[in-house]
Amino acid sequence: MTGSIQKTILSTADVARLFNVTETTVKRWADEGTLKCHKTPGGHRKFEIRNVVEFAEANHFEPSGALEISGSDGLDSKIQVAVLARDFPLLVESYVRRALTPDGNGLFPFLSYLYQHCMQIWELHDRVIRPAMEEIGERWSRGEIGIGHEHSASYETLEALAKLQLQIRIKPPSGRAVVCATIGDELHEIGLRCAAYLFESEGWETRYLGSRIPAEAVSAAIDQWQPDIVCLSSTVSAGGDHMRDLETVAGAAKKAGAVLLAGGRLAGSLRRKDGVVDASHNSSQDLLCFLQGFGRSGSPCSGGDLPEERHS
Repeated sequence: MTGSIQKTILSTADVARLFNVTETTVKRWADEGTLKCHKTPGGHRKFEIRNVVEFAEANHFEPSGALEISGSDGLDSKIQVAVLARDFPLLVESYVRRALTPDGNGLFPFLSYLYQHCMQIWELHDRVIRPAMEEIGERWSRGEIGIGHEHSASYETLEALAKLQLQIRIKPPSGRAVVCATIGDELHEIGLRCAAYLFESEGWETRYLGSRIPAEAVSAAIDQWQPDIVCLSSTVSAGGDHMRDLETVAGAAKKAGAVLLAGGRLAGSLRRKDGVVDASHNSSQDLLCFLQGFGRSGSPCSGGDLPEERHS
């Protein structure tokens, strides 16, 4: 993840987003000479970040990306540009560095900054947190970091997500409910927590049971709360005891008239091969599409099914 190119040249759209104005306004500033730019052979205006900063200071403008971010990973001055340019590799690199510091408290301010600067929740999950945690897992598998570092990064990520959720705009109640859990030996909780927060942001009543919950306890919760959806994380091999646990929960979901939805790297096979679950998703973007179309006739995501998995 090292050696990523830092973007220091902004487009007209980047500058417009930074100052919350139209691109026409930015072009007028450039044509008037108040905001320095150069044009490409194709006639496109390009702006050096230092000239944009000088323009903002001279005209007493406060760029929307001018918030201070805590941390000492050496990338803070470039995060503003990375957000504007949608430079996700740089954002992932910064997240990894923060997650692996002895004090992981920098994760929440970082995620909060991204959210406040118009990054959607599904983008935070799919394009920052997920690839960052995958990179940390790969570093552990290569022996570059210890298991303690990997566990600490996971814990700090869960803490940061919990704090961030307090800032998320929650839609009005949808009148629908979901039960979220991992069962048996399933240890991966970050993806499920992301899914639960996405449900909550969409106005769903969310019952989050946590990780490694016995199948019988999940079934009892389904019977008690009668949810519209039961959402499980599935990243371990679905054989033996785990398959029996899935079948137990599937039976309870069917009895309650709920859709059994699985997320994770093995979720698709559970739906396509084993037929244990009703629907699967492999990203927060897919899950959001599913929720926005849930129960609507004619929706591409309705009927308790998701489109084929896509990797953004």
